Amino acid sequence: MTVPEKSGAARISLVGIGTVSVMQMTHEAESVLRVADALYVLHAQSLVLDCLRERYEAEVVDLSTAYAENKARRQTYHEVAGAVIGAATSGAGRHVAYVTSGNPLVLVTPSQLILAEAERRGIPVDVVPGVSALDTVWSDLRFDPGPDGALMFEATSLLLRRYPLVPTVPLFLWQVNTVETSLYSTHKNRPERFARLRKYLEQFYPSDHRTRLVHSASFPFTRPEIADIPISELGILAEVATSQHILYVPPVHRQPIADEGLARAVSSVEHLETLIDRS
Repeated sequence: MTVPEKSGAARISLVGIGTVSVMQMTHEAESVLRVADALYVLHAQSLVLDCLRERYEAEVVDLSTAYAENKARRQTYHEVAGAVIGAATSGAGRHVAYVTSGNPLVLVTPSQLILAEAERRGIPVDVVPGVSALDTVWSDLRFDPGPDGALMFEATSLLLRRYPLVPTVPLFLWQVNTVETSLYSTHKNRPERFARLRKYLEQFYPSDHRTRLVHSASFPFTRPEIADIPISELGILAEVATSQHILYVPPVHRQPIADEGLARAVSSVEHLETLIDRS
């Protein structure tokens, strides 16, 4: 990526800074934030805002005030996107960095809204990837998606669309603590909130199948938290799940090999010769 210079024209950078405060911020992200005119930040940690104000000369704007009790998240996302677009197009135009935790395109709806509106207006947008929550959860679980693949859904989307699950494929569910509503709330969940999710999972897994609720470290020098929870007891999520948790459902068993001939051929030099052209 070529770091944009100060040009006086409207420009937007979507910048992910990782999941552990600012400890995982890449050199690429640092270089973009140094030249931006304004940093519009949506992050749960006030520590991050303080750090950005200390490090960079740019104006730092806290977007978390857009959230309100019982307010539709979609409305908040549109307001956030509108604020970023408005800042970039004010006056003769400014370079605005929209700063988020994790990766700016992983479950960050305002980023998608910004991309769509910027394209409509002809505003250039750079995307600076960051370490996402999925990256850290896979690290915490020592999980490699290579051997068996992985399924991944946002919890409410799973229930709305009733995607078929494959119990021999690892499953990751995002935002289980906010399942079944598009409204923002800071109130405590009830165990009953997770009944529909439990019943849906029980269509594919035994009730006593154990899931793993994972919360990666989000502050320096803290440790990840991993709790084993049987599907039959998912009501306990009301006590322990936050927006930072991901629910991992391990496979019941590995998918057996269905093509024995290919299984033998993959290690065969003779088979390799039929796949390549040495000329």
